[in-house]
Amino acid sequence: MGEESNKAEKETMERAFNQAAGNLTWPMLTRTNYQGWSSHIQCNLEGMYLWDAIEDEKVERRRDRLALGAMLRGVPQEMHSMLLNKKTAKEDWEAIKMVRLGADRVKEVNAQKVLAEFEAIAFKRGETIDDFAIRITKLVTDLRGLGEETVTDARVVKKFLRVVPSRYSQVAVAIEMFKDLKNLTIEELIGHLRAAEERFEPSMEQVTEKAGKLLLTEEEWAEKNKSRMVSESSTSTAKGGGGGGHLLKNEKHWRRKNNGSGEGHEPELTSMGTPRRKGKCRKCGVYGHWGKECKKAPLKERQEAAHHANADGENGAPSLAGLL
Repeated sequence: MGEESNKAEKETMERAFNQAAGNLTWPMLTRTNYQGWSSHIQCNLEGMYLWDAIEDEKVERRRDRLALGAMLRGVPQEMHSMLLNKKTAKEDWEAIKMVRLGADRVKEVNAQKVLAEFEAIAFKRGETIDDFAIRITKLVTDLRGLGEETVTDARVVKKFLRVVPSRYSQVAVAIEMFKDLKNLTIEELIGHLRAAEERFEPSMEQVTEKAGKLLLTEEEWAEKNKSRMVSESSTSTAKGGGGGGHLLKNEKHWRRKNNGSGEGHEPELTSMGTPRRKGKCRKCGVYGHWGKECKKAPLKERQEAAHHANADGENGAPSLAGLL
């Protein structure tokens, strides 16, 4: 009679277990969801009055096996053989915790490494908004995959605005003042900065047009100088008369102009045979000739000339040098 009663009770509990287990949801354990999984399984076991098998090893064997059967519903098939070799459901629970928390610690170390990269990220020299956006969004994706939930969109937006190049500083300030950074998405921020980038950087057509205008101005300037040189050379040739080539005529004209004869200093000519333009004389300060060609006497000579002129003035009419 007692055995039949125990058997009936066992069958009743099994039917109740199967019914309760069938009505509950059992999340599948993965490499990244242990915290949520363990909370869900604990809730299910408590609802089935089996959580005491996890907290205390001194429970009825049948209840212990029911708790293990419930856990097996939420773990991958490859873990079943490992769990069935344990003596109690409590040992199974600790084994699952050790396996997954060990992986979580490795994941946490990797998350800290990627988080350090995120904090140190900055624009590279010449990097565009799109290129930087790709780099920072990859880090954000990696962090969230490692379970780092603190890297929100608002945090990424603020980080982005802190590291933009100086030419985008005013744009960043405007976004901070007139946009709600808590609700501003990363994609919206990238769109605003990309629009500013397109306005700051001229198109290739504009660059080519400006370069063409600058080159044309230089060509016109060179042509103008060449025409003036040829004109001066022709004038010098006409005054110099016949004889010799173009260079010889220029030399004759230059010598007559500077020395009054064909002797003295060599003419200052360019490679084209035209007279080189004169600068400012370092002796007298007059433009049009060099110091070595200066006709004016040094100060000492002028003072001596004035002294002699004064002496002559005592004997007769003063000379022109004495009046200067």
